[in-house]
Amino acid sequence: MTKKEALYLKIFVGAVLLATLLFGVYYYESYKSVANEVADLINKGNSFMDNACYPEAIECYEKALEREEGDERIKSAIVKAYMLEAVTYGDTDEAILCYQKAITINPDNKTAYWSIANIYEGRGEEDTMLEVLHQGFKDTGDETMNAKVFDIEEERARIQAEEDARRAEEEAKIAAERAEEEAIASKLDPLKELFIAKDYDAIKEKVREEAYVAFAEEVIGDTVYYRGDYDLSERREGYGIALYENGYYYYGQFHEDKRSGQGVLMRAVYSDTSSIGSFIFDGEWKDDKPNGKGTATSNYYKDRIGSGDFAVKEISGNYRDGFEDGQMTLVGTRKDGRKLTFKYSAEDGVAERIGSSSSGANGQYVIAETSDKNESLTSDGSVRGVEGFTEETTEVRSEAEPDERSDDRTDEGADEGADDIRELQEEAIYDDY
Repeated sequence: MTKKEALYLKIFVGAVLLATLLFGVYYYESYKSVANEVADLINKGNSFMDNACYPEAIECYEKALEREEGDERIKSAIVKAYMLEAVTYGDTDEAILCYQKAITINPDNKTAYWSIANIYEGRGEEDTMLEVLHQGFKDTGDETMNAKVFDIEEERARIQAEEDARRAEEEAKIAAERAEEEAIASKLDPLKELFIAKDYDAIKEKVREEAYVAFAEEVIGDTVYYRGDYDLSERREGYGIALYENGYYYYGQFHEDKRSGQGVLMRAVYSDTSSIGSFIFDGEWKDDKPNGKGTATSNYYKDRIGSGDFAVKEISGNYRDGFEDGQMTLVGTRKDGRKLTFKYSAEDGVAERIGSSSSGANGQYVIAETSDKNESLTSDGSVRGVEGFTEETTEVRSEAEPDERSDDRTDEGADEGADDIRELQEEAIYDDY
């Protein structure tokens, strides 16, 4: 190598060494500057954290992370800042957003997932809460999240099963009520038309049918079958027909769920041993009882009464709570068609005695006489009134159990006694009343 070549080589090597030295110095200074900046940003962020200024702290940490990408310590600081900031927002959407940002940085953040889930649970947004826990279990593997989801879904299934059963029961109940309403309508609607037409004989025939007898036996105690008008409070109001216990049918007016106004009460089914065939009261009602003017008509089986008894008995006058009260008129029709008219007074259902003499029959006293005074009407002091409203009082006031024969007898009928039975056996059987 020539001296000249050697000189060039020395110059080249020197230049390389100088460049290397300058680059090293630059790199060192540059690194030292970034490190100092990151440290400064972290220190500022920490200072903001100490003063609970979390948005400012996050801003510093995020700038530091831009210079030190992937630094887990800076990431943890940012997550912590978001978690603490979320607490300051309580159960608001802002809190949820902070927790979500913390999860974005650290998907394994179980606390953030639970915090979001608790917020939605507190709001009653259970579906959203379940979605959060599903995702939380997927990201974190936290079995307690999965267990809570399972418990909630299992409880939901139980509640749904109970709701389905309740709904099915309710639907069955509604169907049964609808079927009952249809059955009631099928029986009461035809009778309603007959009541409107005042075709009482046709009503008697119909309610004595086997199907109607069974229908009436379904009504027990305070149960009432009804077809008619209602008010806005679902109370019976206006015109309607109703079936009460013991086969009593009523057609007429209702007010505030009670029989009030003009109405007809009728019964035409009795025991096989009863002498009465049918009973009809047509008159005024109030508070679910006969109150005011009205006529009570009793029809008897002619083959089951004595010759002195009435086959038909019509009692007109004033009634108070179902009891005769005031001046009453009785028109009685005997088996032979002869009619007798009596007028008497009653108070609280008890007929007043006239004169001082008895009727000649044990326990009987005279309450009225015919205009020619040839025949008299007697009573034993039992309460008198509309059938179905006087029975309880009768049991209290009477010394003996009342039978189902007519309580109204004339002296002539009382004197005939046991001969009536033999006479009845010789007579033809009359139609039912």
